Amino acid sequence: MELTTSAELLDSLRAVSVDTARNAYVPYSGFPVGAAASTPGGDIYRGCNIENASFGMTLCAEASLIGSLVAHGGKGIEVICCRTADGTFLAPCGRCRQMIMEIGGPDCLVDLGNELVPIRTLLPHAFTGRDMNVETS
Repeated sequence: MELTTSAELLDSLRAVSVDTARNAYVPYSGFPVGAAASTPGGDIYRGCNIENASFGMTLCAEASLIGSLVAHGGKGIEVICCRTADGTFLAPCGRCRQMIMEIGGPDCLVDLGNELVPIRTLLPHAFTGRDMNVETS
């Protein structure tokens, strides 16, 4: 995968992530987050954060997106964007980086606002199925 993607696709993913953030369930933090990703087949999936009174059970926007992708039979992620409702970019947390690596693979591009970075750069020396002698994807 190249380290570039079409400006039109990236603009679309950014807009979808901002729009999806508006659907977030955030009664505790008031911090809505949305994520959008494209698959190798061109499908776009979205997710938003879902808080819970038991904060450890809160679901990040990226995890919500990946759950939707898998539940709908989607395969892989090429590019992923994460934004607040006002459009501010957010980098994925550690848990979500691991999930992105699992579903998107090391070349999955993460939008960091002013650049696209492969997830392998954000999660060097990642634990993957290969560490268990299992090939995924």
